Amino acid sequence: MARGMFVGLGAVGAAAAGLASVYVVRDRASPEPALIAARSAPETVCIESNVRLVEGMSRSCRTAAQFEALRDRPVVGGDGTAIAVNLVGPADETDANSVRTCAEYDSLIASGWYALSSADLRREEYFKRACGALSLLVTAKPARLSHFAGGKAEPADIFSMAREDAIAFGEAAPEAPVDVAEIESGVWKVAIGEGETVIYEIAHADFTGDGVGEILAYVSAGAPGGTARVGSIGFIEKPNAGGPCSFSPR
Repeated sequence: MARGMFVGLGAVGAAAAGLASVYVVRDRASPEPALIAARSAPETVCIESNVRLVEGMSRSCRTAAQFEALRDRPVVGGDGTAIAVNLVGPADETDANSVRTCAEYDSLIASGWYALSSADLRREEYFKRACGALSLLVTAKPARLSHFAGGKAEPADIFSMAREDAIAFGEAAPEAPVDVAEIESGVWKVAIGEGETVIYEIAHADFTGDGVGEILAYVSAGAPGGTARVGSIGFIEKPNAGGPCSFSPR
């Protein structure tokens, strides 16, 4: 398990790829009847937040094939509008290609293409977030068991995850206070010392094949008020009802 997303964040600075904002709004109101019916359908996974990673993504339940189809939709940026990232070829930097979808991005990245300019490196963070999440949603299954009440994290879950990560990073215990706040439904801000981590819940399902539910989330870390961020898609895992939780980047 990769560690350190919650400590030493003040040093992220200019070395991090920029991610100024993430377009996520969560609604914890009672599910609509259509969502309740869809949730009972076999082999569907529900996104119960208004997260938009690509155009056409919405709060809904989808099959693996439907999540796969989203990989052909344009990736959206922090304001919800479609963006493109310019990639250069592995053998010649003058060989450039502009991509807008995860299908295009993943294909070129697998062939050794990469983002070169600072602007494209910043835009690429949205592609890493969207394409990583969709790849995991394609293989997800409905959870048969979950230790998350209602499939959602609670403040104690986020607090335990932050402390667990900080301790495993090499400290006997975090020296600075760990502050956790839910800044909007399903969006959490964790502050430890000079660093700031924001956690965006995306979906709850069985992502590891053991029948137990995890929360697919995006974790973004950086200095408070800064635009330089580093981010990772992964799972919030809770091995039992009493916790603690941990974050596993993927």
